[in-house]
Formats: sequence, structure tokens, C-alpha cells
Amino acid sequence: MPSFRRRFATLLSLSLVLALAGSASAEKILLKSDGWEVFTDGRVAGFISQVNGDGDLAGGPGTYVVTYPDGMMYRDTVEGGGFPLVTTNGNTGANPVVQGTANQTRIRSGFLGNQFNFGVRGQVTPYTTITGYISIWAFIESISQAKGNVNPADVRQGYAKLEGPWGSFLAGRTRTLFSRGATDIDVLYAHKWGVGFPSSIDSNGPTQGQVGFGVMGSGFGAAMIYGTPVLGGFHLNVGAFDPVQLSGGGFTRTGYPRAEAEATFERTFGNSGKIVLFVNGLYQKVYKGSPCVATATAPCDTTAAGVGYGGRLELGFFHLGLAGHYGQGLGLSYALENSLAAFDAQGNPRKIDGYLAQSQFVLGRFDLFAGWGITRVFLTTLDKVPAPVDTAPNSVIKYQMGTNAGVVYNMTPNVHFDLEYFRAQAAWYLGEHQILNTGAFGMTFNW
Repeated sequence: MPSFRRRFATLLSLSLVLALAGSASAEKILLKSDGWEVFTDGRVAGFISQVNGDGDLAGGPGTYVVTYPDGMMYRDTVEGGGFPLVTTNGNTGANPVVQGTANQTRIRSGFLGNQFNFGVRGQVTPYTTITGYISIWAFIESISQAKGNVNPADVRQGYAKLEGPWGSFLAGRTRTLFSRGATDIDVLYAHKWGVGFPSSIDSNGPTQGQVGFGVMGSGFGAAMIYGTPVLGGFHLNVGAFDPVQLSGGGFTRTGYPRAEAEATFERTFGNSGKIVLFVNGLYQKVYKGSPCVATATAPCDTTAAGVGYGGRLELGFFHLGLAGHYGQGLGLSYALENSLAAFDAQGNPRKIDGYLAQSQFVLGRFDLFAGWGITRVFLTTLDKVPAPVDTAPNSVIKYQMGTNAGVVYNMTPNVHFDLEYFRAQAAWYLGEHQILNTGAFGMTFNW
């Protein structure tokens, strides 16, 4: 009998054939030997994505002019949010007076990107299983739109996980717990096989889906997580995560791991009914570098924290997901994002909330979806203080709102065609705005 190592190498060389020939499931078993198994899952895709709308405001002068009592006019600077992209038809001089427009087409990756994943699983005791899993992500479009540039691989996940009657314990890099339920709604009911908002329009990488528009992406991080057994549909995960330095607010030190948790309840009923409820949260203390002297408006330390909640309802062909989140110092797209939207000029965390409603209709091989979401940023006390005379004020992002709609044709359980539309809208407190309309079409093959 050939050795485990020889079998493993041989079957790896045949993995593509097995994936093409195998039936659709969450994973494909490549090898079973001596109570151990090697499995794979993954996906590859490509989409044509077209963007049209207002030009860039983020990080530079906007179109809004502030007129002071003395008659002087000053241009404000937008702070946080918005959609950076190549702007055309605009004045790009030292004092732009025209926002300009955007019109760009890319061939690019989708929301979940290309993935090539492998795992090894086996029994370590009669009642305990261990799994090792590596998830490698990649994108298809070139960095800076230069086809000679190399596309690096991103080891998005890599962990070991013990499971038994007592629950589970995971150590490594995996999905974070905060906002996981809302992200799942976006994936399952809208953008699993699509694009959503194209994100880095002029650059590269997976797109955003609905993230940043009522959805705070759960993201990935290094962690140790304990999960309870599922009891009556209830399940609790608690984790200690590698802390994040929030340099955007000047908080470059962290003292302790970031705490995150998620509680879920799932119940099926009838032949095609399901309800899933969830609540999750995070907490992290952050500090400015030493020496630091705290003032009434400039803290030396603060707390970044948030809570997420929502649920999913499935009644036959109709699926509906509702979610929300609230917290401070969170950012717009994912928790603890280094964004100007998260903190004011002195490092005080801004309050941020978001709301999502996402529907899906499963009609044979076709999935129709439509949804809406909004993320809002609230001014701090310092933000509300008028800018000194003869000083250009900062205009803080007020909200980002997104609307999605589309259709997916599931030609087979492994081949999916997606046609969709996404409208992204941003507005700032001093009146600036930006609207982008995007469309996408593409194909995904999964195994």
C-alpha cells in the first residue's frame, strides 16, 4: 500500500480533475487513509464591471464652498467616506472647482475573490476531531492596471480546530465574530456569486458587496475561539483576537486582546422554513503613544466597541435578512478600520450605526435579489465646534447608502452567472455628495 505522503501528492496532482468530476457540495474529499481525510473547496470567477457617476471627493477638496461673514470664501476638505476613483472632466488644479465625473470599466474579481483551499481532518480521540485548514485568496485584475505586475496570493485563513461533545476550540486566523451574521446575509442572499460595490475601482482585489452600506464586514483575524455545543438551536462563540492599532485616531498602542462574541439561534420548520437570529459584539481598549497628556477634548485612551444584531427568515422560495449595528470607533467598512470617519481631530471616537434589508427569491435555477442598506456617522462635540475664521473646515462623512438588485442563473450547482446593479451614495455634513451607478456581469465556478 503506498504511503500517506505518496497518496497525498498523487491526489493533489489530480485535484482539478476531481473537482470537475465531483458533485456539488461544501467540500470535495481527495483522500481517506488510516482515519484521516484530505479535502478541498474553492472557486474561480471573473466579472466585467462598469462604473459611472460623480468624481472623487475623499481625501481632497470638495465642491462645497463656505462663505464667512467677512465675505471670504474657503473650500472645505471632506473627512472620511466616499469612493476614490479616477475622475474625468474635472478641474485638477490647485483649487478644484468642479467635482468631475467617473466612467470606467474593469474586468475583475468578485466579492469573495478566487479561492483555493485545503484541509486535513482526523480523529485524535474517539470523541474529538481535529481539522487543519488553509484558505488562499487571489484576484484576477492587475495591480495599478499594469498587466506586468505580479498578483500576490493572500493566505486569508489558516487554523487548527478541535471539535467534540464539549464544543470546539480554534486557534489561528479565521473570520471574526463581530458582524458575522450581517455579512452572511449579504453573501447568502445577494453577492455570493457576484460583485456588489466594486470597491478599489482603480486598483485591485475582491469587491465589497454590500459592505460599507449597512453591513460592517466581519473580516479575518488571528484568534483563539471557543464554541459551545449547539443546544436547542442555540450556539455561542467567544474569542480573543489579535488587537488592532488604530493609528487613524492616534491610538498606536493596545494592551490586551480584542474580545468578540456571537450568539446564534437556528430553527427549521416545515419542509422549507428556517429562522436564524444572531447578536454579536466586540470590545477593545486602545491608547495613544507615550508621552500623552489628556485634555477635555483629547483623550490618551479610549474604547472601540460595537454590537450587531439581526436575523434571517426563509419561507420556501422567499428569503429575507434584516440586520443592524451600533458602536463607536468602528469605521465604515469593517470593525476597527483605520478611517478618518472613526475618530475626530482629537481622537474622540464617533458613534456609527447601520441598517440592512436584503431579500432573495429562489425560482428554480434563478435567484432574484434586491436590498438596501445605510451606514451613518454622528458628529462628536468637537466636530460641532465652528472652524476658526479664515480656516477651511473639515466636512465629516454623514452616511453611505447602497441599493442592490440582480439575478443569478445557476446553470449547475457548480456554475453560476450573475447580472446585477448597485447604486452607491455618500453625503457629508457640509453638503458634498457623490453617487455612483455600477453594473456587473460574470461567471463563477465553485467546487
